[in-house]
Amino acid sequence: MRAQRQQALLGALAVSALVLSACSSGSSETASSAAAAPAAESAAPEASAAAVEAGLVGFSYPIEANTYLKAIGLAAEAELKKKCGADFYPVDAQLDGNKQISDVEAMITKGVKAMIIYPLDSNGLKPALDKASEAGIKVITMNYSVDDSVAAPPPPSLGQVQDAFPQRALAKQRVEWLKTVLPEGGNVLYVGLGFPVAALEAHANMFAEELTAAPEFTFLGRVDNKTDDSEGGRQAVDEALVRFPDVDAIVNYNDPTALGAYQAVKAAGLNGKVKVIGLQMQPEAVESITAGEIDGSWDFNPVSSGVSLADLTCAALTGAPAEEYSKTIQTPAEFFDSATVSNFKSWDSRISEIG
Repeated sequence: MRAQRQQALLGALAVSALVLSACSSGSSETASSAAAAPAAESAAPEASAAAVEAGLVGFSYPIEANTYLKAIGLAAEAELKKKCGADFYPVDAQLDGNKQISDVEAMITKGVKAMIIYPLDSNGLKPALDKASEAGIKVITMNYSVDDSVAAPPPPSLGQVQDAFPQRALAKQRVEWLKTVLPEGGNVLYVGLGFPVAALEAHANMFAEELTAAPEFTFLGRVDNKTDDSEGGRQAVDEALVRFPDVDAIVNYNDPTALGAYQAVKAAGLNGKVKVIGLQMQPEAVESITAGEIDGSWDFNPVSSGVSLADLTCAALTGAPAEEYSKTIQTPAEFFDSATVSNFKSWDSRISEIG
């Protein structure tokens, strides 16, 4: 199972193919040692005074090879150095909830002053995070709770960032897009992930609710990508097209799955007849949209999320008022299709602008 999951997000959270894939090489632990004391010395003058207070900040990737997640981490690292002179200590859970618990324990032993966590399983990770909090470590999270709210997350998280998955606005936008491209309505299939991630499940449920509320559409149901990569998406849709030959649109939980769905549609001779959309705006999606293949995707802006995570962390570390970090920051998603894809700015470019 673990091997399957590792293959999975090496593919789709292609957000394993994301714009920063070139930046994802190298292990977390190697990167962490390189980021130690010299980081404070090379920080901007205004940040150096805070560096002693900020110290070392741990960052737990659910899987570092996922380019979407890697972009979040790279943006957080750059902003931490710029904002409060903090050093960056990344660790990679490799899609293993037990390893993520061990990673939190390791960060406590390492003596981090704060940790940024994107949990694979918030409930399962909570005891380890409680231990970190009791040790005086500031805990900042991403998608720790999936309520569509800007209220502070539950403890021990002091503050969090949510990407667009838990936001009902995204589900509504996707249904509105369907109304635009299928004005007469039609049959819609959803492709989800084959193992539960709370934020993804929240989005799938909200999308189903919003689509069901639109009488011109018929919700055919959901099939799952069991390997979280484009090949898993293709296999899921290959099988679905046998069951649902009259599908009009396929809505996918991420871009690699959308790319696989497009290949299945093309192989079935339905290219141009079935709408296919993705999420996250990974590099492959940019290329596919430009080539006139998948019909569109929503940019999840991981760079903005990474910067927000770093800002919350710096506020907590440097004694800022609680209202500066005790909250949820929601990162909105932006839609791109063939008409607007030329306006898309790569995540690499955005990260380079932080420093």
